[in-house]
Amino acid sequence: MGSSGKSTRRSGITSGGFLSGAGASGAGVGPVNPNLQPNVTITPANQGNNQVPNQTPNAQNTPVTPAAVTNLTQMSDDELAALVNASKKATMPNHLADYPSPTQKFVFQAGVNEMPTILSPTEFNQFLKDNNIDQRKVLSRSVRDNPGYRNQQGYQSLFKFTGEQINNMLKHSRLNYIGGKQGKNAYGEGAYFDMNGGGGTGYGSNTIDAVLNPKTAKVIGYYNLQRKAQAFASSHPKFARAVGNITDSTISIYALAMGYNVIKDDHGSYHCVIDRSALVIKE
Repeated sequence: MGSSGKSTRRSGITSGGFLSGAGASGAGVGPVNPNLQPNVTITPANQGNNQVPNQTPNAQNTPVTPAAVTNLTQMSDDELAALVNASKKATMPNHLADYPSPTQKFVFQAGVNEMPTILSPTEFNQFLKDNNIDQRKVLSRSVRDNPGYRNQQGYQSLFKFTGEQINNMLKHSRLNYIGGKQGKNAYGEGAYFDMNGGGGTGYGSNTIDAVLNPKTAKVIGYYNLQRKAQAFASSHPKFARAVGNITDSTISIYALAMGYNVIKDDHGSYHCVIDRSALVIKE
């Protein structure tokens, strides 16, 4: 599923290309290509960057690790620490580095890039029936345009993504773009959804509806995650030192290391999705 760079579908194929039409402030940004053709790069934030930040993800250079989250749970303390330390030094394609995020770097380094399942509205409704999922369990994510942020090299050029581009990255990009980086990260870094039955959340004008995939979603409550993270830090001291303090910016790394890819608000309906393979999305 992830190695081909294509979104999983029951019928038809969704292009495995990534974000088209996004770029740096003042770089002559064009409209989003509705077809999301493969291997169409964004406008580089700075033409003088080296090859990695400006690269177009493809089957050869995109790190995709099947069952990446499961693999993380099988790593030793030394291996996890080495992975975290390597992620700190990673140079990512520019569109992933729109905002400083330890989770984004860790996800990139670990190859957590498997795709969500994308279904047509008819297929989505049938999926709900086949899996006995109540309509009230449908998740909604509404996104607004972001104002732009410095890239990882600290250049003055800023990335500005529209809400449509951000949601298209979630659905179609070869690389897993972590949402929730620019906000308060109340329940960790990830793409925030509200389990409200679908139809929007009021946070932005571009909305997608989805459900958790019963086969791939590993959900943990936020307070339970905090408790388990403390215990995990004690049993994995090298990993804990590499990550640093447990904060809302790092707790998603702990979730992944322990095998969870969705963090749930214990007293509400918000879900922070770190690994998009946990989702079935209505196109």
